[in-house]
Amino acid sequence: MARITQHSPHAAAGPVAQIRGIVAIVDDDPQISRALGMWLELHSLRATHHTSAESLLQVIHTEDGVATLHIGVSNPVVFPLVGAVLDLNLPGITGIELATQLRQIIPELPIAIITALRDEDRVRYGNPPPGIHCLKKPFDLDALEDALFPLLH
Repeated sequence: MARITQHSPHAAAGPVAQIRGIVAIVDDDPQISRALGMWLELHSLRATHHTSAESLLQVIHTEDGVATLHIGVSNPVVFPLVGAVLDLNLPGITGIELATQLRQIIPELPIAIITALRDEDRVRYGNPPPGIHCLKKPFDLDALEDALFPLLH
């Protein structure tokens, strides 16, 4: 897997941080996406933000069993996809449906689903695929870290 480096915009002038991969965040709330992106940066991960499942699926590529995201149009940058945080209640394809599709593409991808819906409202979406945690907003970052455990430890 290629090593990706990026200068952290939050760090003072100093060494370039080593980025271990990219985590796709699919949520239509920009504040949550931004906060998760900053949290992931603390773990040497980069975030890519999508407001719909369809926009994420358009940039995923697989080659030789490795999933990557191609970000940019004329000269895309390629990052290894190492995790996903999905909102349950997305426009179009739901978080559960997206998780199912991602598992078909990348069976071992760490995925967490987040939702602000009450349990009784969440039932209509069905159950997530096995091994995928569903966290209620506001969620504890330790719970998210546990959901993405293989990625962060």
